[in-house]
Amino acid sequence: MTWKQLDEFTIEKHPNFAKLMYLSRRYNITPTMMHYLFLYGIESEQELAKFIYPTVNNFHDPFMLNDLRQAITRVIRAIKKRENILIFGDYDCDGITSTTIMYKGIKKFGGNVQFRLPLRSEGYGLSQTTIDELHDSISLIITVDNGSSAHQAMTAAKKKGIDVIVTDHHEILGEHPDCHSFINPKRSDSTYPFDSLSGAGVAFKFIQALYIAANLPWEKHFTDYIELATLGTIADLMPLMNENRTICWFGIKKMNSCPSKVFKTLYKLLKVSTVDSSTLGFVVGPVFNSCGRIDDPNKAVEMILGPDEELEGKLRDLIQLNKLRQKITLDQFDKIDKKIIDNKWHEQRVIAVCDEFHEGIIGIIASRIAEKYKKPAIVITKQGVGSARSVNGTSFSIVNVIDRCKSYLIKYGGHQAAAGLSLSFDKYSFEELNRAIQEAATQEAFHEPIKTFLCTIPISEFPKELFYDLHLLEPFGMGFPKPIFLSPPITKFSAEQFGKESQHLKLQIKDKTVLAFSKGNLLPLVNSTLTEILYVPNNIGRMDFLLNDIRLCQNKLKEII
Repeated sequence: MTWKQLDEFTIEKHPNFAKLMYLSRRYNITPTMMHYLFLYGIESEQELAKFIYPTVNNFHDPFMLNDLRQAITRVIRAIKKRENILIFGDYDCDGITSTTIMYKGIKKFGGNVQFRLPLRSEGYGLSQTTIDELHDSISLIITVDNGSSAHQAMTAAKKKGIDVIVTDHHEILGEHPDCHSFINPKRSDSTYPFDSLSGAGVAFKFIQALYIAANLPWEKHFTDYIELATLGTIADLMPLMNENRTICWFGIKKMNSCPSKVFKTLYKLLKVSTVDSSTLGFVVGPVFNSCGRIDDPNKAVEMILGPDEELEGKLRDLIQLNKLRQKITLDQFDKIDKKIIDNKWHEQRVIAVCDEFHEGIIGIIASRIAEKYKKPAIVITKQGVGSARSVNGTSFSIVNVIDRCKSYLIKYGGHQAAAGLSLSFDKYSFEELNRAIQEAATQEAFHEPIKTFLCTIPISEFPKELFYDLHLLEPFGMGFPKPIFLSPPITKFSAEQFGKESQHLKLQIKDKTVLAFSKGNLLPLVNSTLTEILYVPNNIGRMDFLLNDIRLCQNKLKEII
């Protein structure tokens, strides 16, 4: 893997050096981080002020979303007539949070509303089976985080006289669903100024529109929903720019200053003192996702909406469920990793494997395989359900490879970096599909992955001021990642494993701690000479770091991660 500096210019030789230094002094931000902001196009006082200190005025008018006005009119009619409304969500964290936002908002205005999230075994999205099973009293369905391709379900709903309002954010692969209202910022005819809201973000805008229609001040009420919208946005890996940044900035601010009961209790149980985007993405999000992966996601929504006296016990159960998910993931990854090595499957262009996997974790296992071997990975269960991941830092499109093998598949979908698929083993064997995958992969260009870093700073000399800057510039995430730094050769350090299964690695470099999660297996390879590392500043409270990449000296420099 190639390491490359983000910008060919140093700060001193930057073409806009004077402006960079002026803004650095004006906003009390180190030149290093101002340089980073310049790389993301934030180069003026106006852009900088809006970026660092968003206001409620940064929220777009929700009624610019196509079909939203008619959808709000329909919901108001349903509330007034006491119609039975069903919110139908998805089983991931974005689906859980968007369901909760929509339910809370409509309930606030007196709606007779209920919710349902499918189990993972039932499959994604509103289905004809679900419509057929519904009680005849349901007259309005509102989907959240799904519905854009649920064409059979729409036909079934029409036959039963049920109106459907689709709110979604996924790519639209075919025609628009034939429904009462179709609200999706990804519509090709969209009139909304931002197309990358999460499912929770779309639900948040829907409820904003309800408040506007009721002539209630949104700026006084949005905090009731902002934490859930923030968690859904970050957990679903949405780009943290434009309105998403505004949502998450306010959400993280509330989570740190006056969190709602559910989040305050969860942070106490998780021993979280400071909340940032990393906390939400790597600690909180997985707790909620665990429900949808190996249990019932409806329990998570019930817990958030339920009475306070039951909250702590249910959150403890949810945390334990995530620990079980982590153990299942570790066990199944270790098992398949041994098979990959023994059978030399890592020599394939795409590492495709089929085994007794738990369906809820195949995406995580595919990501770990791709990360370890720097090759695209496809992981398939014995039931024929698969998940695929490409390699970060490459343009290799895994969904293009899968598309070339569509004759073997029942269904598939996704994008360049990730995809899902299913096949019937009654028609084709895994070996037949794998041969097709390897052939299809030859038609897809694969370039050596590139990891980029901002600049070189010896980790032992990393200044506290940069930690404060990073805290100021939160939230980080997709579209605006935390900067990566290069530390030159280090010879004195200590290394040890930690975690119940010794699955993690910790490096101690003078007074600096560097954590490498799920990389405990590297300990035997770390000898007396550690050459270079790429690292990311982690927690401002502890001022520790996360290992991003490492090079060891064993005869020659050899990349092992």
